[in-house]
Amino acid sequence: MCGLAGYYFWREGKPPDLHVAIQLLRHRGPDATGLWEHPQRRAGLAHTRLSILDLSEAANQPFSLQTAHLVYNGELYNFRELAREGGFVCRTHSDTEVLLQAWLRWGKAALPRLSGMFAFAVYNEANHSLLLVRDPYGIKPLWVAVRPEGVFFASELKVLRAWGLATQLRTEAVAEFLHLGFVPAPYSWYEGLYKVQPGEAWHLTEGQVERFFYYERPALWAPPPLPQDDPALIEKLEATLTQAVQSHLVSDVPVGLFLSGGTDSSLVAALVARQGTPLQAFTIGFTEGPYNELPYAEAVAAHLGLPLEKALLEPELVLQLVPELPAWYDEPFGDYSALPTYLVSRLAAGRVKVVLAGDGGDELFGGYGRYRWAERLHRYGKWLRVGAPLLSFWPTSRTRRVAHLLAGPTQASVEHLFSQEEYFFSWQEVRALYPSAPQAPWQTSFPLPEDPLAAQAAWDFLHYLPDDLLTKVDRASMQHGLEVRVPLLDKAVVELAWQIPASLKRPLPGRPPQYKPLLRALLKKYLPAPLVERKKWGFTVPMAAWLRGPLYEWAREQAHPTRLATAYNLTPTLVERLWKRFLQGESFLAKRLWLLIQLGLHA
Repeated sequence: MCGLAGYYFWREGKPPDLHVAIQLLRHRGPDATGLWEHPQRRAGLAHTRLSILDLSEAANQPFSLQTAHLVYNGELYNFRELAREGGFVCRTHSDTEVLLQAWLRWGKAALPRLSGMFAFAVYNEANHSLLLVRDPYGIKPLWVAVRPEGVFFASELKVLRAWGLATQLRTEAVAEFLHLGFVPAPYSWYEGLYKVQPGEAWHLTEGQVERFFYYERPALWAPPPLPQDDPALIEKLEATLTQAVQSHLVSDVPVGLFLSGGTDSSLVAALVARQGTPLQAFTIGFTEGPYNELPYAEAVAAHLGLPLEKALLEPELVLQLVPELPAWYDEPFGDYSALPTYLVSRLAAGRVKVVLAGDGGDELFGGYGRYRWAERLHRYGKWLRVGAPLLSFWPTSRTRRVAHLLAGPTQASVEHLFSQEEYFFSWQEVRALYPSAPQAPWQTSFPLPEDPLAAQAAWDFLHYLPDDLLTKVDRASMQHGLEVRVPLLDKAVVELAWQIPASLKRPLPGRPPQYKPLLRALLKKYLPAPLVERKKWGFTVPMAAWLRGPLYEWAREQAHPTRLATAYNLTPTLVERLWKRFLQGESFLAKRLWLLIQLGLHA
């Protein structure tokens, strides 16, 4: 994994300082740095390298062949197959050289052939063109600023800010963040700054920008699904996952894995152990009992014969870490599981350079409770909404939350259901709290499946996964120069998962409900039933207890009504009311307060 930055001018402009970019991205690539600039400074590239494949200096970047120059962040898992297919004669053993040779040989036709996680830029001196590309599922980041003189780009927004390109807040971004907990791509916190979307490429030539999707994610759910009663489905899924794990283990440096004890990370760990190499596993726990999954991680590791290293996230450490969040994420970030992700990454980085993780399983195989709600609303929504007003008088936070869910707009039902199941502000609440919010909420522009479960999962896959979960993992891990690979998001796994009928992703009945039934059925081949048939908890933290206790004074300062009214014109009486309700016992409001705290940190 690495960091990259650069610029491209189609008319005369002032080149940015590439050395500043290198300094700001050094945490992403501590092993080597490099620069390349056009003789007339019409384009420039900067790179910081985390050496994973071919550790020699010959594989450093920018990497040049003929008139083409490449900066690249990520891994190609099929680089050897591509080299054989193209008959490439390479001077290194790195995937970097294979990527550049593939571009020179096949041009845009090379992009659909790539299997991996990546963001890269290729500049060609021969025709003064630049290609910017992001991987199909958004595992690796790429930011772009468009200006009259040209385009500037980087792995992290902080570089573009340091170059003076992040100057004006997007009014809509505040509303989007309060509603969703993130700013959805292609937009950012700032006017004129964009995230290259998953599966998207930008091709720049003299005075022109061509943006296109070389990988259309909605095409994943277009074909008819596999037969529901396919007897070979579990075996096919196991074989595909096994191949994905094998390809993700290719490395010239030590590899470990994250292990929470949940279904996804345990399955990855089981498939790793099956390879016969007992990798070092890493996990995180809490002193607060109900949130602590350490015993499950320890039991899984012991059963699979994996050494396990662990750490505890305590409130005192949280108080040290939270002020650093703006430097990690560059814009408000609503997922407070970033804190344990940061800590487990720091733990792992002391031993290895690469880890495998289980991200992607929930979106692909039916892991969230909101998918059940999507089906209920589809079948019984009309009748449930009739009784919704009565629920708001029921004396529990759960029933009030359901009332909010049922009161949502039908035209943005997918976004509303996500927002309310994540305990964020409904759009009605956003407009009351933030008078500058648009009349209508942001909605996805992508087509969704007709099946309600599949539609909600597709929305998560299109937006929540890349803009929240994968962003969280990338920034938290790369603060420590740690590469996180996600075999459940291997292209073959993803494409198979979207062929599986939605009926096979519904949770099995029982208490607790058995989410992701196919993955659990496969996991039972490797682990005893008590470690598989347990309640889904998720990677969360006891934030409500912390906000009432050791973090209260700090949090109150960040999310003070006056501070937020001054910085964002939020309605101070509503902020104060939120604090009062939370302190009186409505713990589910901790997530909303966390969003306000994030705004305060960026004020």
